[in-house]
Amino acid sequence: MRDSLLIVLYDQQCGLCDRSAAWIAHRNSQGRLLLAPNQGVTANIAGEPEGGENTGLVAWQGSRRFVGAPALAAALKALGGIWSVAGWLLDALPSPLANGAYRLIAARRQRISTACGWVARFKADLD
Repeated sequence: MRDSLLIVLYDQQCGLCDRSAAWIAHRNSQGRLLLAPNQGVTANIAGEPEGGENTGLVAWQGSRRFVGAPALAAALKALGGIWSVAGWLLDALPSPLANGAYRLIAARRQRISTACGWVARFKADLD
């Protein structure tokens, strides 16, 4: 996993997702991942659905596609250091638990964004 670049697609129209992408970008000091909106050209080239994946976060590493909690775990592991440990711990959780928690938050991400006053303004690495 460390050897190939991870492309992380996020919902650019969601304040929570946008803040999360900015958080990841700030910690991506080793350049192991690239961020792109899941409504952009990169997502279209990757074969993502028109308008983006409705689960919020998708990651591609080579031909492997991760969605939801596995995508978040892959991004954390790509960051390295303590974040890598967090990614491995997330991967160690039973899939129904990790995916269920992720889907619970993802389904409410617009309401969370509105309640926190978060608007999308992060500029991704790719379009």
